[in-house]
Amino acid sequence: MRAVILAGGEGTRLRPLTLDVPKQLVPILNRPFIEHQLGYLRRYGVHRVTLALTRNAHSERLRAALGEHACGVQVEYAYEDEPLGSGGAIAGAAAGWGEPFLVCNGDIVTDVDLGALVQAHQDAEAELTIFLHAVENPSAYGVVALNERSEVVRFVEKPPAGSEPSNLVNAGIWLFEPHLLREMSATRFNRVEDELFPTLALSGRRVLGYRAPAYWRDIGTPHTYLEANLDALAGRVAELAARGTRTHDALALDSVHVDPTATIRRAVLGASVAAGARALIEDAVLWDGVQVGAGAVVRDSVIAAGAVIAARAVIEGRTLGPGERA
Repeated sequence: MRAVILAGGEGTRLRPLTLDVPKQLVPILNRPFIEHQLGYLRRYGVHRVTLALTRNAHSERLRAALGEHACGVQVEYAYEDEPLGSGGAIAGAAAGWGEPFLVCNGDIVTDVDLGALVQAHQDAEAELTIFLHAVENPSAYGVVALNERSEVVRFVEKPPAGSEPSNLVNAGIWLFEPHLLREMSATRFNRVEDELFPTLALSGRRVLGYRAPAYWRDIGTPHTYLEANLDALAGRVAELAARGTRTHDALALDSVHVDPTATIRRAVLGASVAAGARALIEDAVLWDGVQVGAGAVVRDSVIAAGAVIAARAVIEGRTLGPGERA
């Protein structure tokens, strides 16, 4: 099976972390997120993945990092000169494909069983299957109503709070039958969430809403990115491959230098991170080359590569960009 990863966004919600780094290369457990995503797809028999990108400096940096093969997967690239929405991206990336294919958003961490999703799609003879996840505040997402056969009968993108038809939201993994490519345009802006999905649901066509117990998180903001790292560190995400050495509830690459009097709790430390005497790093992610001065406190924060935290500084609930000083 083939897959498309929608990776064309500039990661604006993740700034300042993505000022210099494509969002697909931000690290989860010290590995670029795209490596986790490719490895996840490969475990379910996907060996060809097309990244749908907008042509810019970030997309070229991503291609340089991955090349044509990565994590056991053949990687291909489809470019847009300007963003055409999810429908335009899919129609362009999958043009001419004649088999069912998966589409994944490029900022979703999940361990849902894709083999079971594919089997459910086949059993239901569905045209489209949408992975669904229950959330407390669904108004920020595409929300569905299901019938007794778990078919989507209504799809509403970001409904006003209180008007949602359910708490089940579009979780960013879809399985398409290839004929649906004819109902998207590769030459104009169109989003499947606004056009294709609502149209299919309202016209009574077979759209399966797939529900299953699974971890799921959108890592599109610094806060949710931090939560995903800490969840993965705690073992709440199945089969996420870490890079580095675990010590109790922390993960660090071997090149870190932590003073023996420093305290590290529930943290992920990248290459060449240094922490001075009596420093405290807790519930945090520090990228490569971060320097934490003596007596400093870093808590509930994400610190990008090369940032410097002064002695006795207190950083709580913050995101520092690359090379920033605090």
